[in-house]
Amino acid sequence: MIKEGLITLLVGFAVYEVVEHLVLPLFWMIRHRKRPSACGPAGMIGKNCIVKEWRGTRGKVWYGAELWDAVSQSPQTPGCEAVIQGIQGLTLRVSSSDRPPQSPPSKP
Repeated sequence: MIKEGLITLLVGFAVYEVVEHLVLPLFWMIRHRKRPSACGPAGMIGKNCIVKEWRGTRGKVWYGAELWDAVSQSPQTPGCEAVIQGIQGLTLRVSSSDRPPQSPPSKP
């Protein structure tokens, strides 16, 4: 009786481990294979950033709690949003966003 219970327990544990480490990850990978990257350079393209300072075609933008160097074909206005079009090394290529400039938060 104890031997049969132990075998049942071991077989159940083995089945659980196979499902947990092989079947579920494979299912998850197949289900989400076409989802775009959420991090890294590929995940930044198309996201909005805030223009902090700008001179000519170069400046600094705020994205993801970091200040980045940026370039653009057109001049940008500090305080406005820009859209990240691409990344060249540690420099972001940005373009103007359709959103109006952000107003600074009022202080109580």
